[in-house]
Amino acid sequence: MFPQYVAHSMEGRARLRHPALGEVAVRSSVQAALGKEQDVLEVRPGAASMLLLLKPGVDLASLCQRLELSVPILARSQAEVAAELRATARAQRCEQWRSKGGDKSASATKGFSLGSRGDKRNILGISQRKLEVRAMLGVAGVCLASGLSGPKPLHLLAGLAWVLMASRHVWVRRKAV
Repeated sequence: MFPQYVAHSMEGRARLRHPALGEVAVRSSVQAALGKEQDVLEVRPGAASMLLLLKPGVDLASLCQRLELSVPILARSQAEVAAELRATARAQRCEQWRSKGGDKSASATKGFSLGSRGDKRNILGISQRKLEVRAMLGVAGVCLASGLSGPKPLHLLAGLAWVLMASRHVWVRRKAV
């Protein structure tokens, strides 16, 4: 019986998939361990996976047992390792966020955060994307209200503003559409 991390196997090939293989240190130790095996022809790393090219007739179960002896994290449950990696990543993100927020400037106390480009809290604690969507909805509401109540110039101006904002929004996010 194959271990849980053997995603697929056939004659001469096997794919190992485990969340721990996403870590550089684990991936390099797995490559080193498999490089010492005589039955392994080639190891191709992927994103949290490894493709093994094997000699014909290799006993994959015994190969996996030897691999688990050299890299014990593979013997652990995938869900447990994934949860541990998520918790570690979350702790790192929190630490980065705390270190960015530690130096408050005068503009940050007024409600504006002048963080780096990747900073999600830009204006009044709202991300730029959410602020843009809310502004488009507000302008659309003004356009609708003025269209129903009668002032045609305001309706046309709000409609033009909404078209410009919506076209910019689509253009900036065109790959996601």
